[in-house]
Amino acid sequence: MRWLVRALGAVAVMVVLAVGALLALPADRIAGVAADRLGAVLGREVTLAGAISPTLWPYLGVRAEAVQVANPPWVTQGPLITAEALSIRVPWSAIFAGVGQIDDITLIAPQITLVRAADGRASWSMGAQAAPSAPAPGPSAGFGIAGAEIARGTVTYLDMASGQTLRIGDLDATVTLPASGPATIEAEADVNGTRLTLTARLDAPRALVDGALSPVAVALDWQGGTGGFDGQIGLAPALAGDLTLEATDLDPLLAIIGAAMPDLPLGYGRDRVALAGQVTLTNEGTAHLRAARLTLDDTQLGLDLDVTQGADRPLIRGALSGARLALPGGGPGGATADGWSRSPIDVSGLFAADAEIALMVAEITGAGVTLGPVDLRATLNQGRLVLDIERIGAYGGILAGEFVVNGRGGLSVRSDLLLAGVDLNPLLTDLAGYDRLDGTGSASLQVLGVGNDMATLMASLSGAGDFAFGAGAIRGLDLVGMIRNFDASFRGEGARTVYDRVGANFTIANGILANDDLLLEAPWGEVTGAGTVDIGAQTLSYRMIPGVMPGQAGATLRVPVLISGSWANPTIRPDLAFLAEQELAEDRARLEAETRARLDAEAARLEEDARRRANEALGTQFDSTTTTQDARDAIEQRLRDEAEQQLLRLLGRN
Repeated sequence: MRWLVRALGAVAVMVVLAVGALLALPADRIAGVAADRLGAVLGREVTLAGAISPTLWPYLGVRAEAVQVANPPWVTQGPLITAEALSIRVPWSAIFAGVGQIDDITLIAPQITLVRAADGRASWSMGAQAAPSAPAPGPSAGFGIAGAEIARGTVTYLDMASGQTLRIGDLDATVTLPASGPATIEAEADVNGTRLTLTARLDAPRALVDGALSPVAVALDWQGGTGGFDGQIGLAPALAGDLTLEATDLDPLLAIIGAAMPDLPLGYGRDRVALAGQVTLTNEGTAHLRAARLTLDDTQLGLDLDVTQGADRPLIRGALSGARLALPGGGPGGATADGWSRSPIDVSGLFAADAEIALMVAEITGAGVTLGPVDLRATLNQGRLVLDIERIGAYGGILAGEFVVNGRGGLSVRSDLLLAGVDLNPLLTDLAGYDRLDGTGSASLQVLGVGNDMATLMASLSGAGDFAFGAGAIRGLDLVGMIRNFDASFRGEGARTVYDRVGANFTIANGILANDDLLLEAPWGEVTGAGTVDIGAQTLSYRMIPGVMPGQAGATLRVPVLISGSWANPTIRPDLAFLAEQELAEDRARLEAETRARLDAEAARLEEDARRRANEALGTQFDSTTTTQDARDAIEQRLRDEAEQQLLRLLGRN
């Protein structure tokens, strides 16, 4: 801003030279003196290669053609300013009153090149090199410009440190800088291919040039949107005030910085983006947004954000709140009829910034599911996103736990989630369009997956979990009638299959879920199940064995059902082979039991016969209650007594 005021004020020297022209000085002499004077004021080499035409009435003025102002020697991209012509008009009243007032400055077809070096030097920074006899006019209280115009201008800005290039073409602008009062600007230009219209009012331009803050109001329009700022601004840079944005197309605005609008889903700004809030930019380079309202299509959020510069990337801290947040639907990374997508998942966005965000909304909707209220904390650090779920209301129950997406060294996903007390009917209706299951349920899931596409990710899953349902019913299915009639297609019109509870545990390894303890308990019997679900291949092989009790004293009927094939089109059929194997196993067990009983009876008969013979031979009284040790002791004692008697007979003592 200071260099612009210096440049506009410096051209007042041209008016003085016009007086010399009126005294019939040669034109080349006037051009040389004018160039020297302007160069001394601006601290730049100035060339006036064209004619100089003075005007005496009704104002004092001069027109110079083929104007050029050089850039510093270190700039190789060309002059600072080249223009077809420069004209100046000064009112005679200001000359007679001794006031530094210019009615009009017009710059025709200027080409302006601004360069910022990698070390921070700016080509438009002009030192105070004016000669004592021609001091550079500054923003003194008596100096003013009624109107400055640029016609068909071109501005090129080059930032050698960041590599950023900004091109402004077909620029038409009108600037007023009165001696006292606000300055205004009205401009229209093509900026990096986008047509913009700008109006601005600066209430205290003198204070701004002196380093203080000035009230400012800015309005920006482009095809597809408008933006505005009303507050205070400084040259540090620093600003504070109310920011507004309303856009149906942000592509033209993003094109200014060489960016493109991402392909956003509906509910995330695809058709409309609006923002209103209080923004602050400090001298230290931090940005703050307070009491803001963000509208993305039909999604509305409250925002409070702070942006600071971290060691490697920006750090965003803040809170998002609102009544409703619409989640995008499934994208190309999800399941298809041909299996999981193998399109690479781009996680580069996880490294754009670090963040600590609190999200509190009354309701989240997406993919046919409605959840709320939601209270979670999102932490993004060096490409690793952690969602710490304090509580999410879910169909009369709650969802809590932790979900992690890690982009470091490739993509990995980890979850540790608990779902408790949910109403199964609306949950399954929304998730799978299945409305026949009544009751409440709970579940837990701990799982880890690694892979840069959905197919690899799902095939790598490992972990464990469980679920438990309370008392409920399966509507439209008469499982008892199906078993009793041996008809897998039997439904029973208006029938219900009630149960007391359902529970199971499962493990996951290499993308395959395995379970062997499914149990459904009901007044009519039970259902057990075991099998596998290949999550990666989207197939399953699961056997369920309903057991129905026909009556109080009847045996339980068991007809195993095998569910196999793809998720999209599974095959459900009675597992006759398994049933035959079970019957064969039961027959084998029965025969083994009968054989064992016969062998036990024969062994008991032989044992009784042996006791009888032993009693007769030894004169004992062994029975079935006599233990083997007692019998052995009794036999040994009898033999000892008999040997003693025989010995006495031999000695003639008997």
